[in-house]
Amino acid sequence: MNIQQHLTTNSLSWKEIELDLFRALQNAFAELFTALLEDIDRQLAETRDKRRYHLKDKRRTTIQTLFRRSYL
Repeated sequence: MNIQQHLTTNSLSWKEIELDLFRALQNAFAELFTALLEDIDRQLAETRDKRRYHLKDKRRTTIQTLFRRSYL
């Protein structure tokens, strides 16, 4: 079998490549989005008026996004 036959019979289709890339980008964005939300939460906690706003508890929160669930 020559290289041309090998590439045309054993390679991924454009649709498969597109779906793999889309899923990878979804995961990357979801991780970045989660990190961003955690950073905003930390900044809000540090800069709040501590005499007026007390931190009752810090618990895990789940947010459903378009891409996946994010656990904060």
